[in-house]
Amino acid sequence: MKHLLIALALVSTAAQAHTITGQMVLKGTAKTKIMIQGSEAKCNVKIDEIKNNLIEDSFGNPAYHVWTKIDLASSLSATTPINYKLEVRFTNIHKTADGKMVRDDLYVGEDVPRARMVVNEKGRIKQVVFPVGADTITCNF
Repeated sequence: MKHLLIALALVSTAAQAHTITGQMVLKGTAKTKIMIQGSEAKCNVKIDEIKNNLIEDSFGNPAYHVWTKIDLASSLSATTPINYKLEVRFTNIHKTADGKMVRDDLYVGEDVPRARMVVNEKGRIKQVVFPVGADTITCNF
């Protein structure tokens, strides 16, 4: 009986390691200021739409598409004026060696492979990383 309880506890712990909290990213806009090549720039990320993409991982967790608009701009008086706009579709389903796994804290770009978005436990954007040419820009919120 003692061995059975220990075995059940281990199985229960292993199953919990693969569950997600169920917190979906929230719609809205996140804004911050960053430095790029010595110039201050504003980084705005707006989440336009969130949809269930009708795919589940092996644990039954649903995956989502998140459509975002990224706007990176500096003042015109900057030494190198920046005005960059990008639309990215993110998803929270990740390919693993075992198949597919949903993570509710990390979204990856589907149409922009080097893009990723980190979400905190409340569903708010924590970080967005995206390519601008050969460079990678990171906006922390």
